[in-house]
This record gives sequence, structure tokens and C-alpha cells, in this order.
Amino acid sequence: MKLSVNSASVPTSIAGVAPSNEAFDEEQSALWHSLIESRIGMILPEIQRSLFERRVKERMKLCGLDVMSYYQLVQIHSPEWQQLVEDLVVHETAFFRHLPSYELLEHRLSLFKTPVHIWSVGCSTGEETWSLAMTAHSHAVHGFSVMASDISESVLNIARSGLYSWRKAEKIPEKYRENCIELPVGHAKHAAHASSMTTQDWQVSDVLRQHVFFHRFNLMDSADVPFRRLQIIFCQNVLIYFRQFDRRDILDALVQRLDIGGLLVLGPGEMVDWDHPAMKRVKHAGTLAYERVKV
Repeated sequence: MKLSVNSASVPTSIAGVAPSNEAFDEEQSALWHSLIESRIGMILPEIQRSLFERRVKERMKLCGLDVMSYYQLVQIHSPEWQQLVEDLVVHETAFFRHLPSYELLEHRLSLFKTPVHIWSVGCSTGEETWSLAMTAHSHAVHGFSVMASDISESVLNIARSGLYSWRKAEKIPEKYRENCIELPVGHAKHAAHASSMTTQDWQVSDVLRQHVFFHRFNLMDSADVPFRRLQIIFCQNVLIYFRQFDRRDILDALVQRLDIGGLLVLGPGEMVDWDHPAMKRVKHAGTLAYERVKV
């Protein structure tokens, strides 16, 4: 995850007020960090805290408010709160980011005797989601669907478009490229296969898009998870931004959405000491994954 600026319109009702360059004092800083944590569960590493405060001040300046007035605004003005979240929460991601996890997925997909329903948790700009769809398209014998969620609407819009630079395709295994990616319709060199591409943008193919669905969802609302009866949940490089007790609550909620025999795949190094009576650790080199074995 990284912090990023996202310019946008500010509430018209407060436009024109003289902006403030007021600095955060210790109490104000604590209030802001507490608000971010309570609303979205995000814990900022010390190295990112000054950058976070700079992003808040940029929004304050656009709104023409001082520190505490802006703090009060975001608690009652949903559009401004969402815009602040968009500015703060942008995940770093890549296609097939952790290959051992996808190798495990390939093996497991072929074992299911019914359609496989997959959840990509914290999908960001969609690289993980489309990687899961590419893998399932080739290995899920009885069909599949992928549900993807993130708290940021702006990254979800990128993910929905399925449009990426050629550089992003470098880590996609060759075996998936021919049927899963193509040049956008209307492109001067539109083609059905990736072999004709060089540096142009490309798009995930329609054969994948019809199986993938995106939703805005805050993981802090784990009790209201919108998906049920899942066979695969990918939750990688998401939990590291939550406190330990929040991580356990989130994982416990994810377990309840898995069918017996379902697979929960975490990022290596995330929650290695986690234990749940319904789950069994899956042994596969380089992965951290669990299978649901009990109701």
C-alpha cells in the first residue's frame, strides 16, 4: 500500500474560505490517526505518517478549513470522507505477484466438482483479480466466478476497465496470454492475441470479464461480508495494515464464507501464528494457506 494524491472537487458549500497552513499538534495527529483506524482499520507505519498528514493538509487547503474544522467535516460529509480515503489508500500490486500461491490455486481448482466462486479481497487496481480469473479460466473444470472488493472506488474503476500498460503484462505466464488479453476494441492495431503487442495498452478479454464482478467494501465491516459459499478466498498483502485483533476478526469472518474444502490464501508472513478450529494449514512450498475442514 502507498499513499497517493488524487485531485478532486471539494464541497461547494465551503469553497472560497481562506485556506489554513496550520500544523498538526500531537493531540490533533492522534485524533486523525484514530479516525482512520476506526473507519477503515488502516494502521500507518511511522515512515508514512508525515506523508499522511501532508495529504490531509492538501484536502484541508482545497476545502479552506483548519485542522479541526476539516476533521469535523469528514465525519459528517460522506463525499469528502470518501475522497480523503481515495487519496490515502492505494495498493501496490502486480499480476501473478506471488507465483507459489497461484501454483497452489492451479492444483486446487481442478479438484472442485462444481463451479468455483473466488473472492479477491482488497483487489486494488485489479491485477490480482484478473490473475485469479486467468488461472480459473484454465483450471476450473466446471466454471467459475470471481468477486473482487476494495474500499476505494477509484481503484475499482481501474480494475473494472481491465485496461493496463504492456509493462504490466510482463509477469503474466505465456500460457495465459493468448486467450486472456487483447488490444482494446477500436485500437488501430486491435488483435485477438497478445503476440502482436509491443508497447500498446492492452485489455483483459471478454472471456474473463463475463465472470468477474467488483464491489466497494470496507473490511472493517467484516460482519457484513456480502459473499457466501465461496471455494477460494485470496487475502494477500491486506492484513498487514490492520492491528492484530482486527486481523483475527477479519479472518474469522472470512472463514464463515468458505464452504467445506474451501481454500483461504494469505500473503507469506501474514498471520503465521493464526489458528482456527475449522481450518487446517495446507502444505505447499512458499505459501500460507488454509483449508476449511469443519463446519
